[in-house]
Amino acid sequence: MSAAPYSSATWPSIRACGAAVEAIFAKSGVLMTMGGEPTFIPLDPSGPEWNTAALGPTKLDYARRFARQLIADAYPGAVILETTGKHYPGEPLPRWALLVQWRADGVPLWNDIKRLRTDTKKGRHTLKHAQAVITALAKKLSVPVVGIMPAHDAASPDACAGFVLPLDHDDSSWISDDWRPALRLKSKIKNQKSEISAALFPGDSLIGLRLPLASLGEKNLRRALTVEVLNGAVTVFIPPLAVDAYLALIAALESVFASLKLSDAVLAGYAPPTDPRLPTIGFASDPGVVEVNLSICDDWATYDRQLDRLYTAAAKIGLTARKLHFNGRATGTGGGAHLVFGGPLGLASPFFVFPALLPSAIRYFQHHPALSYAFTGQYMGPSSQAPRIDESTFEALYELEIACAGAEQFGSPQNFALFDLLFRDLLMDRSGNTHRAEISVDKLWNPFAGNGRLGLVELRAFETHPDREAMSVVALFIRAIFARLALDPFKTPFIRWAGELHDKFFLPSFVWEDLAAICADLRAHGIPFETEWLRPLWEFRFPRCGEFAFTIPAPAKTKKAKPVAYTVSFRQALEAWPLLGEQPNGAGTSRSVDASMDRLEAIVSDPVALEKGILVVNGYPCEFRPLEKSTAPSTPAAATGIRYRAFFLNIALHPHVPVHAPLLIEWVDKETLTVVAAARWHVWNPAGTPYTRRPATPAAATQRFSERWEPWPHTLGQHRWVPKIDFPPEGRHTLDLRRYPAQTR
Repeated sequence: MSAAPYSSATWPSIRACGAAVEAIFAKSGVLMTMGGEPTFIPLDPSGPEWNTAALGPTKLDYARRFARQLIADAYPGAVILETTGKHYPGEPLPRWALLVQWRADGVPLWNDIKRLRTDTKKGRHTLKHAQAVITALAKKLSVPVVGIMPAHDAASPDACAGFVLPLDHDDSSWISDDWRPALRLKSKIKNQKSEISAALFPGDSLIGLRLPLASLGEKNLRRALTVEVLNGAVTVFIPPLAVDAYLALIAALESVFASLKLSDAVLAGYAPPTDPRLPTIGFASDPGVVEVNLSICDDWATYDRQLDRLYTAAAKIGLTARKLHFNGRATGTGGGAHLVFGGPLGLASPFFVFPALLPSAIRYFQHHPALSYAFTGQYMGPSSQAPRIDESTFEALYELEIACAGAEQFGSPQNFALFDLLFRDLLMDRSGNTHRAEISVDKLWNPFAGNGRLGLVELRAFETHPDREAMSVVALFIRAIFARLALDPFKTPFIRWAGELHDKFFLPSFVWEDLAAICADLRAHGIPFETEWLRPLWEFRFPRCGEFAFTIPAPAKTKKAKPVAYTVSFRQALEAWPLLGEQPNGAGTSRSVDASMDRLEAIVSDPVALEKGILVVNGYPCEFRPLEKSTAPSTPAAATGIRYRAFFLNIALHPHVPVHAPLLIEWVDKETLTVVAAARWHVWNPAGTPYTRRPATPAAATQRFSERWEPWPHTLGQHRWVPKIDFPPEGRHTLDLRRYPAQTR
């Protein structure tokens, strides 16, 4: 286990900051809710389902146990509903999703969670149990049992697939129907030759989604509850219902299960419309992870409490938010942790009520690249899932200036659809995907999505942090920014960063400098957010690789002067993965990214270092750029980037460029031009042997990562001829080794 990122003495100050943020919202009259989508993986993630695939053999099992553990720990009286999730082109069926639902009034929705399925093992139930459930339920709801009918797959007319009960609620009582006259189909089920059966559409979905509704008469009821047995578990499909009817049906189902002494059942089907009376936490099958959609939180303290419950339950069933890579690099899960902001259900979104809020956020994020790069995952940049505004298209900033001005001219309340259209075609990626954007308005007032008109703004450049406290502090940081913007709208024009955007802000020291500036701005607006609270996140995002340490003797003529100590330290920096062109892939085409590049940062702790030495990497000199100590007193004096090819991939950009690793990093004395310190940095095992498995613990990963820094005494004392090289406008801060011919080492 890793040490907690914050001491017990620090956390009360963080909570006090959270209270100050809520006070500012109250003062400004902004009602802003928040949520998020943290993601989790097993301790030893193996197989496609925990790397790239959305579905797999163990993911549903983990999700069921996760949901049940969460209920046992924090939400007694909640129920689990299995429903359909996202459906993408090329996938035959929608992905599964689990909903943990409970009543806001505290009345138990489901009393005995042991009656619901907790894994994916083979159960013991048969169709007799399914028939008993649907018969008992019909009697419980006081609807005619005669409406119950068997269903069969078209390919297997002699085999019963389950049972169907037409069912709906008319706001006063349950109603049913008899479909048999309309279907006019003679069943061929053994021993029931005269019984009519519903012929299902072919497929693997639940039978409730494959009913022959088109064959029914005009006056027939078109909603039905079904019961079947899947993998030995009685599975009930719930039709679309209003909230009150849904709550009554859930209670009736548990009563039936209890009377029949059944367990390991699955409730599936349609969730009722979103309603504040029914808070919900969702579990979704996403590529490589289990994604959790938090219930709506009215304030940060509620968010923090919910996050704590999630991380605790996840740990108990063997899930984590930390991924340990083979080469020792520790990251988040690889999935997202998007932060979502909006308004209370039933009220207008604060982005509609205060038209200057969204334009202020767009401008503020554009001014501070650290918000785009400090908390996101490894895949970032123009082709990622959360490209910045100025990484999408060339003209985006120019057009957004007009859109932001237009939004601020709106009255309140305004035309929601028109307000949404101001940004929909600008906040997107280069392909026009409105969901893939750092600031996504896909759920603001999108008429083309079933859940699109929610008044939500989703911030997508966030990855789940392994430590709950750190993840919570990130959410507080962003919520504090919205409070600051609500108090004082931000109208400063956009910055044209040009090439400096990646060249400068992919380096840890400049990211920290920008974070410090944001924190100073928050404090200037009465929000006591301390910069050091972000230190654990920054250290995790940019781990230290190694360092050179020097002591310069005091001048002989100066008796009282002390020797000057300085260091040249190295940290992991950031790198974008460019999207490559289309490649044939079977009957279609696919596109991949070039992940062959990597970047380090070198930091000098004192300006005297630059007077005494030169940093040379693979024979080429680096150019340090100063940092502004005024905004961050602990910031080093200067920093530089080192960009290099870490792997050879086919396909990748510039196939003529060789692999530069291991990097030979040398500190050359300016007076003698001799090497006074040297090391090699490896991207993989320095021993040259393959890793057989991932590190078992964070400590083992740290050890493996530190071993990649190899002290190199073999070149000490050697003379170096240091060539003069160019640093183009797009790369003033970074030595890009691809631009220069490889030298013999």
